[in-house]
Amino acid sequence: MAQKDLVVAWLNDAYAMEQSIVQVLGNHAKDAKDLPEVQSMIQRHLESTNRHAEMVASMLEQLGEKPSTAKSAMSTVMGKVQGLTTEMAKDELIKNALADFATEHMEIASYTSLAEAGRLMGNDFIVQTCQTIIQEERAMAQWLEQQIPILTGVMLEMETANAQ
Repeated sequence: MAQKDLVVAWLNDAYAMEQSIVQVLGNHAKDAKDLPEVQSMIQRHLESTNRHAEMVASMLEQLGEKPSTAKSAMSTVMGKVQGLTTEMAKDELIKNALADFATEHMEIASYTSLAEAGRLMGNDFIVQTCQTIIQEERAMAQWLEQQIPILTGVMLEMETANAQ
């Protein structure tokens, strides 16, 4: 497989990943309805995630390709299924935060690899685009890392109130 073909495959994977995350974040925003600040941040990240998908599509277009419709369709279904996995849990806010934190790090790793591939291919557009996405994913990961202890406390307080 030629380098370009491999990078195109990776970009299609990244596009599919973003499409899946859009579905998940939509569910997580609904789950956070009782925490307006958390819901607002998730909603903003959902908008960023949609933009990231567009940025990946732009990288594909720059290489003369389009996003894979098959991978995108499958990722949308998988995102819906993943969003349902925590829906019935009474600690869904914690489970969502943990899953989102892990997802952010997966995205950072994916775009770090893609940025290096772009560098090795001499494609500055891919490098710069991936670096922009990485910065935004790191910011969200840091925010989530700060929120996990807070959400843990909120969940424990809610559980104590419900037990009384």
